[in-house]
Amino acid sequence: MQFFLKTFFFSLAFSMIICVGGHAQTVPVNSQPADDMLRSAQLLGKLDINTSLTIRPIAPQGAFFTLDSTLSLKKWSNGSFHATLLPASVTIKYNSTRPYGWNDGPMRMAAGFQQLWSAGVHVKWGRLELQLQPEWVQATQPNYKITQGFGAENNGRFQQFSLGQSALKINLGPVAIGVANRNLWWGPGQFSSLLMSNHAPGFQHLFFQSKRPLKTPIGHFEWQLIGGLLEEDTTRAMENNFLRPSTLPNKQRYVSAIVISYQPRWLKGIYLGATRAEHAYLSDIQNASGSFFTKYLQVLTPSSPVDNAQGIGVASDGLFSLFLRWRIPKEKAEVYLEYGYNDFKQNLRDLAANANHSSAYIIGFKKIFEKNQGKLWELNGEITQMAQTTSYTLRNSGNWYTHGQVIQGFTHQNQILGAGSGFGNNVQTLQFLDRDGFNYWGMKLQRIQQDPKGILGPFESLGMRPFSWADWSVGIMGQKRWNRFYAKAELQGVQAVNYGWEKGNLFNVFFQCQLGYLW
Repeated sequence: MQFFLKTFFFSLAFSMIICVGGHAQTVPVNSQPADDMLRSAQLLGKLDINTSLTIRPIAPQGAFFTLDSTLSLKKWSNGSFHATLLPASVTIKYNSTRPYGWNDGPMRMAAGFQQLWSAGVHVKWGRLELQLQPEWVQATQPNYKITQGFGAENNGRFQQFSLGQSALKINLGPVAIGVANRNLWWGPGQFSSLLMSNHAPGFQHLFFQSKRPLKTPIGHFEWQLIGGLLEEDTTRAMENNFLRPSTLPNKQRYVSAIVISYQPRWLKGIYLGATRAEHAYLSDIQNASGSFFTKYLQVLTPSSPVDNAQGIGVASDGLFSLFLRWRIPKEKAEVYLEYGYNDFKQNLRDLAANANHSSAYIIGFKKIFEKNQGKLWELNGEITQMAQTTSYTLRNSGNWYTHGQVIQGFTHQNQILGAGSGFGNNVQTLQFLDRDGFNYWGMKLQRIQQDPKGILGPFESLGMRPFSWADWSVGIMGQKRWNRFYAKAELQGVQAVNYGWEKGNLFNVFFQCQLGYLW
């Protein structure tokens, strides 16, 4: 905890310099019902247009349930003390024949039934703000069909209690510092994110961030800087090894990461941003020489290209991405792109000669069609590309989220921190929603290419496996509120062609339902 305390007090001292006033409630990054309404609200002009929505959780100042003016959370106030009960919910997940599904926090990649319970309270007293939102998860984890390349026998029933989406922070005008155990979502993606998402469980971290877009002469800025601990879970299958058994050092890892978003003053509706993360074994950082900043804030003090290539300094792995979100108010639409590298370029020659080496990207759109009396149609699409490019035939970079120094890769409790659709996978998603305020129904079509360039096959097939595994899914979904009770559900039929990279198909029924109460 010593380095956490040092980072906390540094952030406090820096923040005091620019301290003014203000506060807002946080919309958590999980499956709470308000989270998917924010983008639509902004495209309809009901949410601050200066908020990029690329750094979450966010504090949108009154944006809670902005598409349904009849809905609010119960609050108590007494002077400078304010308390709000957060929605209480239980989420049920079911897979009939195999592991499937992502962006569900502490839930596992497993077959069978799982349940996740969550409730909490948000308290503000002066500059102090507490969001206590623990989570409890239980999974049956029956065995499923495994192949030579995918899956392993499970350890039976599993249950875990955690702090979930909890956070304690100090508000210092337009910025905040604190400690949290919650999920983060960085970047413009709707269904996936290259660096941070809610796929893995929330992890312990210190943070220093903007509370709202900060206005400057050249535009608005938002940022979040974190230092956190990543851990192992020996009872979970390793996602970076296709859910197969792995012998890994059970060592804590430390991650420093930052995201910055900028809205140029002269380009309304354009949001530009960058993310970067460095992670290493905590023991290596503690035993290394150098200043506090060079050890614990590697993301702000990167090594030179030469030192990086020669392995000088703390052995760490890094990821980097740039993103663009373009909001088009007249069309009530947006398009976005995130492009990243899992291996930094050593120099301009490296960039020019092999620009797409170790790259991944996300590209997508959202379009709203207004009907009448507040009713909407929403059309959403997204492509996530994480498989290696064709340059792998000359220079193998491995799959995203693994490199060379940290064997576990970019994971927490054996689950990927970024895009959770699968290790080295490509995903194409198309979704249609018919929305009436809080309520909606819709359809989703998805295709997942499972590690198409795994380099586990013979030389004559350029290393690719003899069989290509692809999942095709068709699903329906809906959300409905009855006074303060609500339910949201999704049902998918998933056909795996050449499941586990072996000849033969496997059909799976995926079902996820959340029942909740809005106090």
